[in-house]
Amino acid sequence: MKKKFVMTALIAGLLGSTGTVFAASNDQPAPCARPGISGPVDARGYGKGPEARFARQQEMRQNRMKQALDLSDSQEAKMMELRRGFYQESRPVRQTMRNLKRDLALESVKKFPDQRKIANLTQRIGQQSVRMAQLESRHLRKLATVLDARQMDRLLQMKDNVGGKRFNRG
Repeated sequence: MKKKFVMTALIAGLLGSTGTVFAASNDQPAPCARPGISGPVDARGYGKGPEARFARQQEMRQNRMKQALDLSDSQEAKMMELRRGFYQESRPVRQTMRNLKRDLALESVKKFPDQRKIANLTQRIGQQSVRMAQLESRHLRKLATVLDARQMDRLLQMKDNVGGKRFNRG
């Protein structure tokens, strides 16, 4: 019995040291993920990952809009410029609204919510909504200088249909 135990320990020791020696002498690099698997591979964002997915979705939206509105290349370029400007201009308003709505939700679920604070937050959310509507109106006026009447009507139809398809409304 003692011999079997000693032999088993010797064999286990030899196998263990052989594996360690093999690992130490193995000069081959460990296999790594191919480039592009773990992130975008080019400037447009193609590859995998959230940035690439966003870039592909944005490009698909652009192509659908160009086809649906029958935009010329110059109209498409001007629209993209206007859309980027609107996005940059409206970003702080959207962020402020998100923060105010979060604060309102947190105050509303307290055991003893402060009604004055809730009233103040709702009033400020309303002011930001008005500001956002003004920015959207100005943006649409700028778009109307680029698009003809038929294209503008089609754009407004597309704008109205966005929520209906996504959430089975309408």
